[in-house]
Amino acid sequence: MPVSAQQYLVPVISNDEIIADHRVLTCYAPEVAALARPGHFLNVSVGDGYDPFLRKPFSIYTVNRERGEISMLFSIVGATTRGMAKKRAGDEIDLVGPLGGKIFQPDTREGATHVMVGGGYGVPPLVFLSKELLSADPSTNIEFIIGARHKDLLLCEAELAEAGVTARMTTEDGSHGMRGRVTDALRVVLAELGASPVTVYCCGPTPMMHAVSDLCLEVGVPCQLSVEVGMPCGMGVCMACVVDLADGRRVRCCTDGPVFAAGEVKW
Repeated sequence: MPVSAQQYLVPVISNDEIIADHRVLTCYAPEVAALARPGHFLNVSVGDGYDPFLRKPFSIYTVNRERGEISMLFSIVGATTRGMAKKRAGDEIDLVGPLGGKIFQPDTREGATHVMVGGGYGVPPLVFLSKELLSADPSTNIEFIIGARHKDLLLCEAELAEAGVTARMTTEDGSHGMRGRVTDALRVVLAELGASPVTVYCCGPTPMMHAVSDLCLEVGVPCQLSVEVGMPCGMGVCMACVVDLADGRRVRCCTDGPVFAAGEVKW
C-alpha cells in the first residue's frame, strides 16, 4: 500500500447513468488524483451507520489531475453501490485511497503494443491505463478488446473512440461486434501482431481472466491481471483478500497485488 493512502470525505461532482444499472460517479479528490496510477483502487463507504459494515473496493476509472477529479464506474448490485447510486452533486462520499501494492507496469520495449482485455467491471481500470499511456506518448500502440454477454452490457466503446482507441467488441450472443468471447478476439489480435513485442493487460470476471492467462501462457506473451476480490480494509490488515498463488504461497491481494502476472495465480 502506498504510504500516502488516506481516508477522505470528498464532494460528489456528478453521478451519471451510462447504461442500465451502471453509473459513473465523479468526485473532487485532488490528493487522490495526484497519486493515482492505473491499477490502484479505492475503498468506499456509504452512509453514517453500520450498513453496509465493510468498505468495498472500486477501480479508478478516470483521473483529471488538473481539476483534481477522479471517477468510478460501477454497477448497482448491492448495498454499497445502491448507496453510491443515490449520491448527487454536492453530497459527500467517504473513500480511502489510492490503494494497491502492485499496479500495472507498462511495457517499455520499443514499438510494444499494449493489448487491453476487459469485461464488465474490469473495463474501467484499462481505460485509465490506456489514457495514461496515450497521454505520455500519443503514438502508443493500443489494442482494446471488450466482452459481454450481450450488447446492452458493453461499456466504454464511445469513450475509447473519443480517445483515439478503436475497441474490438465481443458478445456471446453476437448482438454487437464479434460473436464469441474475449479470448477469441485475443487470438486474432495476437496472430495479427505476430512476433512484435506485446503485453496483455486484463481485468474482469475471474473465469475470463483465467482463460486470458492460460492463452497468454500458451503463446508466450506477457500478461498482467488485475485480480478483483473483496478487500475490506485495503491495507493488508483484515486478511479477507487472500489469494492462492501457483507456487503455494498465500498473499494479500490488496498489498501484494492487485496486479499479478499470468501464471502466478492459482485459479
